Amino acid sequence: MKRLIAIVVACMALSGAALAQAGDEGDGLQRILKQQHALKADLDDGGIDGLTARQGSAIRKAQAEVFALTEGKAALADLSMDQKVQLENALERINAQVKNSKAGHDEQQVCWREQKSGSSVKVTRCGTEAERREAREGARDFLERPKVCGERCG
Repeated sequence: MKRLIAIVVACMALSGAALAQAGDEGDGLQRILKQQHALKADLDDGGIDGLTARQGSAIRKAQAEVFALTEGKAALADLSMDQKVQLENALERINAQVKNSKAGHDEQQVCWREQKSGSSVKVTRCGTEAERREAREGARDFLERPKVCGERCG
């Protein structure tokens, strides 16, 4: 259990900090991979106390994405911006499952690339899962609001 706590703390620190400091050193990527291999070994050795089979499966799926994204890469700088976003999201999904709570899921940091309106420029936006859900619901509410013309209409 102590090892699990250490992995959670380290993953949380690495997911945002290591990707934010995506310099030329391969140390951040190597630490991420080392932690994920250790977590994978713990899962393969009979699971981790407190995790359901579904959570273990979600962790394995996110780890497969991490390993696929980092295959053949020596440093975080070798990843494109889209790959860095995918990597951070996969690490956050792993953290949310290991934390094993609804609050952990809502606090999960997610990033996405979106095209600015009226432009071909893509920007990266990040926020918590709860913030993303609120923004999505707000946009949906705006679109579903009736468009009725008032007294000023011609």
